[in-house]
Amino acid sequence: MRPDSKSSFATLLPALIVGALICMAMAAAIGARPLELVQTIWMGAWGTADAAINTLTKMTPLLLTGLAVALAYRAGLLNVGCEGQLTVGALAGATVAIKCAFLPSFLLLPLSLISGALIGGIWAWPAVVLRRWRMVHEVISTLLLNYLAINLCAYLVSGPLGDGSAMGRTPAIAPGAEMPAILHSGSLYLTAAPIFALLLCFAASFWLCRTIWGFEARSVGSNPEAAFNAGISASIWQTRIFMMSGALAGLAGALEVTAVHHRFYRAFSPGYGFDGLTAAFLANGSPEWLWLSALFLASLRSADKWLQIGLNISPNYIWVIQAVLLLCVACRQRIGNGFWRILNRLRTNSALNEHLEG
Repeated sequence: MRPDSKSSFATLLPALIVGALICMAMAAAIGARPLELVQTIWMGAWGTADAAINTLTKMTPLLLTGLAVALAYRAGLLNVGCEGQLTVGALAGATVAIKCAFLPSFLLLPLSLISGALIGGIWAWPAVVLRRWRMVHEVISTLLLNYLAINLCAYLVSGPLGDGSAMGRTPAIAPGAEMPAILHSGSLYLTAAPIFALLLCFAASFWLCRTIWGFEARSVGSNPEAAFNAGISASIWQTRIFMMSGALAGLAGALEVTAVHHRFYRAFSPGYGFDGLTAAFLANGSPEWLWLSALFLASLRSADKWLQIGLNISPNYIWVIQAVLLLCVACRQRIGNGFWRILNRLRTNSALNEHLEG
């Protein structure tokens, strides 16, 4: 089912409800009360100002990598290479922020972000070329490019781009490339990065639904043959969209450098690129709803240690919750149809009983 289907939300909501009930039942099976599980996750993600800042900070890369996946999906492609694109984008942004430290802040920060996006887009380009000329599926090529990107960047920060230590990291970026904080809470701070990512999601939604170019991109994804008959080049649009997808993932990495870590280091990403897939499919590929799924996943990531402290549950249970919800969303058509069939039957029986009693 495509994200713009009218029945999309009607099948997605029951799938999420069923997934949440399964997660609560599994928690009860290992000795945790379902309400305590919900309360613990809430406290770990939003219970304090520090927790809220941590959650919003984690939301930014999930939002952008989710948008990267969703954008490619609308054009009929599946980008599973966001992890590698994010990694090379982060290293590119950090390198520019270090090498161009002589530039003023109003030039250095945008240049670092643009560099990360540009390298991310370039890193996505071979996958779509291989699909176009050698019929290699983009899932295979982007998955392999992930490992190439991660190992290449690990080599570079351990050698020519490193700070000379055994930590496998770059030097700290110039202060002019650091994104300024808009909110402080103790040692933690929040920048405008989440707001910037949110605006990009709404801009992408507007572009897809309200512009001619967006219509052509959606046409290529929904019906390539009809698009071809209408004079729309599927190969050109898929190349453009896939490189835009890679650019968004690269931008996510550059934002992590300039807003959070202020340097690049080996094993930079804890899996944000792969979590972007989950965020995109939980939102059913809709850019305007990505903020909700990204916020939910960021809340789970922020609360993982609280599960161990408060309920003596392994932090890995967070991954179980994500997996169950993703599987339910993958089966949303069957679950949604069954849910509404049962609801209609109950409604019919209730009306029949009222008629008989009357």
